Amino acid sequence: MALNVKLGFVPSYRNRWTPWTEKMRVDSLAALETVSGVEVVAPQVSADGATLDATTGTTPLGAVHDLDEAEAVADYFATQKVDGLVLCPLDFGDERSACKIAEKLRVPVLLYATKEPPARDDASLARVSDSYCGNLSMASGLHRRKIPFRYAGIFFPGEEGLSAELATFASAVSIVKGVRNARIGQIIGQIGVRPPTFETVGYDEAAMVRKFGQNVIFTNLGDILHEARELADDDPRVEATIGEIRGTVPIISVADRYLVNAAKLELALTGFWEQHKLSAMTMQCWPSIQREMGLSLCALFGRLTGRHMLMACEADVLGALSMLVNYRASMGEVLPHFIDWTIQHREDPNRLLAWHCGNAPVCLAKDPEQVALRARFDMTGAGPVPECDPMAGLMQFQLRPGPVTFCRLAEFDGEWKMLIATGEIVPSDETLAGTWAWVSVRDHDALYRTLVEEGFIHHASMIHGDQTQALIEASKFLDIRPVVVQ
Repeated sequence: MALNVKLGFVPSYRNRWTPWTEKMRVDSLAALETVSGVEVVAPQVSADGATLDATTGTTPLGAVHDLDEAEAVADYFATQKVDGLVLCPLDFGDERSACKIAEKLRVPVLLYATKEPPARDDASLARVSDSYCGNLSMASGLHRRKIPFRYAGIFFPGEEGLSAELATFASAVSIVKGVRNARIGQIIGQIGVRPPTFETVGYDEAAMVRKFGQNVIFTNLGDILHEARELADDDPRVEATIGEIRGTVPIISVADRYLVNAAKLELALTGFWEQHKLSAMTMQCWPSIQREMGLSLCALFGRLTGRHMLMACEADVLGALSMLVNYRASMGEVLPHFIDWTIQHREDPNRLLAWHCGNAPVCLAKDPEQVALRARFDMTGAGPVPECDPMAGLMQFQLRPGPVTFCRLAEFDGEWKMLIATGEIVPSDETLAGTWAWVSVRDHDALYRTLVEEGFIHHASMIHGDQTQALIEASKFLDIRPVVVQ
């Protein structure tokens, strides 16, 4: 499910409009429009070369060079709800007007300069662009206004380096857009908001509201169970969900009763998600649900995440938020796995087991033909299948190999920080319980010491790909301290 962001392009010029500034404007727009997941919003050229209209975003030259044009473009960008700004001095540029737009909108900003072409061959030998010089004035203006920004570099539009910078910036903007004002759904069991012994997943809801403008939407476990139990076994939606499970899991060693109950609960949770338009969700997954409905939730969590309804385990709200960060950084193209930091490899000291009970979406499996739906105490599938087994409902498979990024948010005394670490999933011939991967990291001791000394808990989000730079940039725009472990 692709996630798009709107980037407002601010082409800035100083005094005179020249063939060079026109070329840089057109080429820069073309470069922006090639970035996946980006919708570009830019000032439009007026038909008469004189009109300034905030309702249509029209300026005389389709660019900005004074405060009146800045006010009009800022108002237009606001109505278009742009998520980020790209500032570019086409020549020296005008720092006052470009910075005014950033000041009014207060969204993430990327700044880049254009390279200098050969000087004029007339008697003046004058510089054609002067963007190199003017870019410093624009950066100074952003600093003076305390507006965080990403400096991309000096490029001709269309160069690969600029395309990479724009793609990273778009990912960072996607994170900021997703985290600010997100709706995190939390399902509260009757005996508490988290498993009885899990103080670690506690969080400060007021701190989230103050920092990100988020809302945690609560419901009671009993209400969700009531919705599930109201569904008949032969309800077409229940039967369709069972069919989907059977169609995506080639090996099943749980009873039909589990499939019926899991399908009903999935429909109830989907209804909660859709009713409140949630961004991520978490739930107390033991011990109450096993007693009340006779199943484990791990595989169900994986199915929901696989449908882009991000689901964290064990009532971990900040864990769900960490999943959302990874997901937004991928522009919705890759799904995360909510993991435990589990054990260090017995033979390779720089490998760790990224694991959880069986909650990864099946699209992450190394071998789709080996995906199995098991019960907790029979992960081999060799034993008899009890009709009513409250421990049934765990996916079992190894995750596909490749580079991965770990993310974990934490808050202590009002200070927010984000763990950012990378590794590489290494294929294994082992058969382990749950959904899992051995991840090789550069320096396990340094990573683990960071987890301990910074107070990060045993849960994290892990996603395929290296998102380091996008997460660092998003941390800057969100005013979060990045804790980067290379």
